[in-house]
Order: sequence, then structure tokens, then C-alpha cells
Amino acid sequence: MSQNRHEISLERNLLRIRLINRQCEIEYSGKVFSGQIRNETKNTWEVMTTTGLKRIPKDQSKLRITINNQSYEINGNQMKGRHEDRIKRMRKRKW
Repeated sequence: MSQNRHEISLERNLLRIRLINRQCEIEYSGKVFSGQIRNETKNTWEVMTTTGLKRIPKDQSKLRITINNQSYEINGNQMKGRHEDRIKRMRKRKW
């Protein structure tokens, strides 16, 4: 029962997770880039692949990431903005 709650909260808060140094696959323009996210800017991801560092735009890509043996696919448009800005955007006001 507690695992189900954890999975639901993870899906809900997936946009808040810091992605730097996580293994992922990014699909962009019909190609799949697999590697570790090294940096994240407002509009791009920098991914270290076996062939070198690649800079991939967020708005035209899909991110696949595995967390706790659960695979997730996120549209790049949802991830637009810096990590800090996404958290601020999602914060609910109590007043």
C-alpha cells in the first residue's frame, strides 16, 4: 500500500526532480540519445553520450528516465525552464 502512494506522489512530483547526473534516453528528431544529463539550462539538456557531449533542445524532445525501477516518459515542453523555476511554478499558494 505504501509503495502505491509513493508511486503516485512520484508521478505527481516528477517535474520537481533534479535530473543532473541521472541516466536517461532523449528522443529528438527521430534519434535516441542515451547517456547522463550533465547540465540543464532553460531550453536545453546537455547529455554525455558515448560519442561526446550533446546539447538537445527541450521543446522538441521526449525524455525517458527510470527511477526506482519505474520508467517514465516526459514531454520536453513540460520540462521547459530551469529546475528552480519549475519548482516555483508548481508551488501552490495557501492564501
